[in-house]
Amino acid sequence: MDKCILIISGGIEAAEAARRAKQMGLFVVVSDRDARAPGFAFADSCLLADVYGPEETATAAERFNRKVRRIDGVICVAADAPLTTALVAERLGLPGIDGKSARLACDKMAMKRCFAAQGVPVPWFKEVATLQELQRIVIERGPDLVIKPVDSRGSRGVQRLARVADFSQAFLFARAHSPSQRVMVEEYLSGPQISTESLICDGRTFTPGLSDRNYEYLDRFAPYFVENGGDLPSQLPIVQQAKVKDVVHRAAAALGIRNGTVKGDIVVHQGEPYVIELAARLSGGFFCTREIPLNTGVDFVGCALRLALGETITAKDAEPKYLIPVVQRYAFPPPGRIVSIEGAEEARAVAGVEDVVITARTGDIIASAGDKRPSAAMVLAKGSSREHALKAANDALACLRIQTQ
Repeated sequence: MDKCILIISGGIEAAEAARRAKQMGLFVVVSDRDARAPGFAFADSCLLADVYGPEETATAAERFNRKVRRIDGVICVAADAPLTTALVAERLGLPGIDGKSARLACDKMAMKRCFAAQGVPVPWFKEVATLQELQRIVIERGPDLVIKPVDSRGSRGVQRLARVADFSQAFLFARAHSPSQRVMVEEYLSGPQISTESLICDGRTFTPGLSDRNYEYLDRFAPYFVENGGDLPSQLPIVQQAKVKDVVHRAAAALGIRNGTVKGDIVVHQGEPYVIELAARLSGGFFCTREIPLNTGVDFVGCALRLALGETITAKDAEPKYLIPVVQRYAFPPPGRIVSIEGAEEARAVAGVEDVVITARTGDIIASAGDKRPSAAMVLAKGSSREHALKAANDALACLRIQTQ
């Protein structure tokens, strides 16, 4: 415990990172405003502070650094809070992205403009100030556009206009999810969508995480984009995988990120990759904490923690050692209040299942799609083939009995 790491977010998807930090022998400080945050179970010390409150978290970190013990590194896991991470790093003189990169990563218009100016391929995009302007754009370009808040987190407020009945409601919904009340549209590009997870050390980018995103429920949840997990390794041809990795590297460089981690949302349209977004953090959904290690043997979180502490990683650390098929899927109960959750142990006993994580509790409300993924559990499975892994995941999901009313 000669080094101390501050993990921003104690949510259930960040708890695995705290666990890994403990296994590495680090002194672990977890910051979250929820006193019941799961990550606190693996922490040596806790800070009660808002993950999305940069000043609040930085002040708490400064106090801890001054009065308890020195903090040697800071990292954000499964929460889109690069501004918080950057401010803590700045105040304490720690490795990490700077404020400029963090601001670009949090503003989708600024990010897209930055990419376009530096030749990183992105879908056509435009900021929209009024409903009338939106209507003009639809007349000019057609309705197959994506409308989204400029500065929301994840997929909140994002809709496909071609599946919307009322453009006015779509515009107001997107604006309501923007802290700055700003809305943008971008061209909807057909093709496989890929999630990437990358480690960047001294400007060199390693992308061991390349997952085919699963959108089998687009019709069920339309006009919202609700992802149902993903499949590793990617089924893209090797040439296209190389293009995806290259465009992620170029996008990270455009944002000025030379050390740290980035999460990419990429669409491969007519054989060419386009950047939808690039997040300056470790992803949620257990992608980096569970899926990548199972699929590749790469200790992704361990490498990310080392980068946060200012250490160097190499190709030997970050490149896949093998490729085992891994499938992640979610349980989507009907909307309503959860009255019972059963079958988790049966699901865990299914051959090939690596984990079943219940993410909701009795009494929680499963809302309709819109603000966030309306799921209550996650299943992770592996197999000798994608088909075997998928069968194990689906068999485990069939064991779960989540009742709502």
